[in-house]
Amino acid sequence: MKNLILAASLLANTITTAQTARTIEPADSKLLWTASKITGDHTGRVPVKGGSITVGNKTLEAAEVMIDMSGITCIDIENEGANAKLVGHLKSPDFFDVEQHPTATFKTTKVEAIADAVPGKPNYRVTGDLTIKGITQPNSFDCLFWVEGDKARAAAMLSFDRTQYDIKYRSGSFFPEIGDKAIADLVELTFDVTAR
Repeated sequence: MKNLILAASLLANTITTAQTARTIEPADSKLLWTASKITGDHTGRVPVKGGSITVGNKTLEAAEVMIDMSGITCIDIENEGANAKLVGHLKSPDFFDVEQHPTATFKTTKVEAIADAVPGKPNYRVTGDLTIKGITQPNSFDCLFWVEGDKARAAAMLSFDRTQYDIKYRSGSFFPEIGDKAIADLVELTFDVTAR
């Protein structure tokens, strides 16, 4: 019995030590946002601030990503004045209120391998907590994860309902009378994060 307990303890220690938390490289990581309205959509970037990806034997075990909301940009409006106006509005209390909430985060709570995943397609189902403006909501999405040399990379697209984070500006769900001036509640985030 003692030998069995010792073996189980050694196995648990081996599993624990096999997992390593790799530091996310902001310069090698990308995050794009897309928001739509009846008359079109806008796309921009948000800097990845830091975080970590925990890797097992070339497997995804956990992750935590910090996002610098104060660095949000728009990349589809060429007019500098119009661009600055939109970005300023996104940073305001109508949207992300970056002065009070400069950082958003995502932290996994569950990571499941997708059975029979096709190479090049998502191979993990990720569930976690997305925190924006100090409000935390659960979020799940499929993720492509791989290890190449000393780099661990994760790429995916997730969407969130902005109204769940107290961002109700021109939401048709709350202000149906605004008609074609409504901005969609769902925002898409596409990311490719690298950790070493």
